[in-house]
Amino acid sequence: MSEAARLNAILEREAPALAACLSDLGRRVAFPQGIPAQSGQAKGTEINATVGQITDGRGSPLPLPALADLVPGLDRRTAFLYSPQDGHGKLRDAWSTRQRSLSQGSTAEATRPIALHGLTQGVSTLADMFADPDTTVLLPTPTWENYYLLFGMRAGAKFATFPFFAGNGFNVQGFADALKKLEGKKCVIVLTFPGNPSGYAPTAEEAAQIVDVLVDHKGPAVALVDDAYQGLIYEPGLMARSMFWDLAERADPDHLAVVKVDGTTKELLFFPGRIGFMRFAANEAVDTAMTSKVKCVGRGTVGSPPGPSQALVLAALENPELESQVQSRIQLLAGRYKALKRELASQDTGGLSPYPFNSGCFALVGLPKGLDPHVIRHRLIDDFSMGTIAIPEINALRVAYCSIAEETVPELVNRLAKSVR
Repeated sequence: MSEAARLNAILEREAPALAACLSDLGRRVAFPQGIPAQSGQAKGTEINATVGQITDGRGSPLPLPALADLVPGLDRRTAFLYSPQDGHGKLRDAWSTRQRSLSQGSTAEATRPIALHGLTQGVSTLADMFADPDTTVLLPTPTWENYYLLFGMRAGAKFATFPFFAGNGFNVQGFADALKKLEGKKCVIVLTFPGNPSGYAPTAEEAAQIVDVLVDHKGPAVALVDDAYQGLIYEPGLMARSMFWDLAERADPDHLAVVKVDGTTKELLFFPGRIGFMRFAANEAVDTAMTSKVKCVGRGTVGSPPGPSQALVLAALENPELESQVQSRIQLLAGRYKALKRELASQDTGGLSPYPFNSGCFALVGLPKGLDPHVIRHRLIDDFSMGTIAIPEINALRVAYCSIAEETVPELVNRLAKSVR
């Protein structure tokens, strides 16, 4: 039996929905017993002549001072030696501890986080392993446009959509209706809360309803919980934790596989660091099998995640001031959010109609009927020296208030209003 076949047998026994949703590539991959695996087995030997990296001859890195002197506080072995394909163990465990602390005491089984080249690589890897022309990916409209590229470019998956908003909130019924049409078909269900471009997180009641819909789905399906904007919540009464934990506690592995991707980009405001993580709601046997498969895809595409970024993140996670620093940034964003809410409600906006927003980094502003969002976008650039993103699917502009100073928000709304008059 091949190693891939052995891993597939584990998944078929322990996580039937996960196994049923694997693409052809997903079934074929297993981490090869090549240089990384053999060097790992030789770790700790007195004379280690495995990995082709230049060291001091005793296992420590030999970085150029022009680089090393720039980051004197980092652990040099973490920063300047090749990382394991799944990331440094101390970092993975520290990230797991932080995520558990945000789970409000959940005891649900979850695999050890796998470190990645950013959250986007996590989604791309999942597309490789679970999407093919026979797979349908369920997305709201509007959604992050890159999902279409990630699931469509190489995997050739099909897409099903439903309107994100209904009234003043999330379209739970539309979601349920769209998912019902996929009953018995292999599918990937993307859940991004808070969302891009929506800037919306479900209320606690809506979140409970979404979980109920997913738990009742007969599958086989993969629920992808994209937690890129985790924690950026500015109103009371919204979902209290990542939906991953609610699903991990209730999902039947015969029907629904649950995977979480998250990262340091927004959660720790480390935008260029490119460190993301992936974990599954599953037991230790599934952990071993899926880690091997994820490592194989990573080894065959982008290689191991960057060492300097991992060293920086680990140092941050070990800093006792980290959480208070994160909260201070969230309060800064909350001020910008509240200012935008206030100005949109108080100014004469010329017929602009904001969609519901309560979290994350964005607000969607609907345009008066008959106006083209790309035309207005260009008008804002040319006549008002202001940039926005056109969302033609709902005739709206996306405003990234996360990048606008609070005192600038009134003028932002003023220019938006002038552009449509």
